[in-house]
Amino acid sequence: MMDVQEYLVTLGIRPAELSGLKELPGTTKDMLTPLVLLAPWLTTTPLSRALDKFEDSYSSRPYFIDVDTYYRVGDKPNEAKELWAQLARNPANLHAWWELLSDYPNANPCLLMAERTIEDARDQIEWARVNDRTFCLRINLAEGIGSGITQWMPTLVAELAAEGANDYAVVFEFGWVPDPLLVAALASGYANSFFSAIPPEVPLAISCTSFPKDFTIFNGTTVCDFTNRALLAQVQQATNHPRIIYSDWGSTKPRSYGHSSQPKNRIDYPADASWIIARDQDNEVSFRVAAKRVVDSGHWSGKLGIWGEQLINSTADGQAFAIDTMPKMYSARINIHLHRQAFYGHLPLPEELDEEWNDDDL
Repeated sequence: MMDVQEYLVTLGIRPAELSGLKELPGTTKDMLTPLVLLAPWLTTTPLSRALDKFEDSYSSRPYFIDVDTYYRVGDKPNEAKELWAQLARNPANLHAWWELLSDYPNANPCLLMAERTIEDARDQIEWARVNDRTFCLRINLAEGIGSGITQWMPTLVAELAAEGANDYAVVFEFGWVPDPLLVAALASGYANSFFSAIPPEVPLAISCTSFPKDFTIFNGTTVCDFTNRALLAQVQQATNHPRIIYSDWGSTKPRSYGHSSQPKNRIDYPADASWIIARDQDNEVSFRVAAKRVVDSGHWSGKLGIWGEQLINSTADGQAFAIDTMPKMYSARINIHLHRQAFYGHLPLPEELDEEWNDDDL
């Protein structure tokens, strides 16, 4: 059975996420459990190409998989988009879902519950068990996009509790929020109301992200706090479930669509409970200047021994092939954030890491 780690991270299948994840040391990858949101990989087809790309970044390890309902098909349909649409619709095409996942034994399904019956949920649990998978009750509470808690969820949870089942995880998903602490009372209420009877070893995660949507307010070198850890502590205190685990979006946010201007250069550097953001409101700073500001700040570690930090340091030093595009900066930020949260409170020494990146990547 899948061993869910104490850090459950929601990740889209997008270039920055996969690059940042791929360059993590193997020891860090072993400390986190991704919950992957499935959407087509760029313009390629079939849809399984997206799973191939993810598993290339996170090989031979189990993960949860759900459908990315933030994705939009656009005006150029292809086979991958058509299958995604079958999985994203309400109700979803379960047989297409099972057929896709059958070739990926490390992919552990989130139940597709929107406009489905409890019998459908039981069928999905049966499929997971027959195929030697763990499953996830991912309850999407994101404003404007989530389907919420289904009417039959208390009955299903009671059935699982009655049989003593512990082959699953529970995730309350709130998507993007201005402050994670805003969902603490709601998450605690749902945990106490619907999930008080689940076995103590079943992990329960509260997932959300407050990563900024607008960077025009940032000027110079600014500390942007996030409160996911405080959210975790509040829910742990307000419930009696012994295994409330940490969750976030890996310093990313859901897909969004619309016409946005080209972002100004900046460097984002994750600390334990904040992101250090170096940019200018008026002028366009170079990546080198922004990176130097971060390195010279009191927030810089310089001793993580991982790819993302090395990349920022190389940028500050003016080395070739360092950060020269925003996507490369995103990957570095995600890489550092994942490492810090996976080892929160007990960061290993660089020599203790099983390195997967090499200097050729800088």
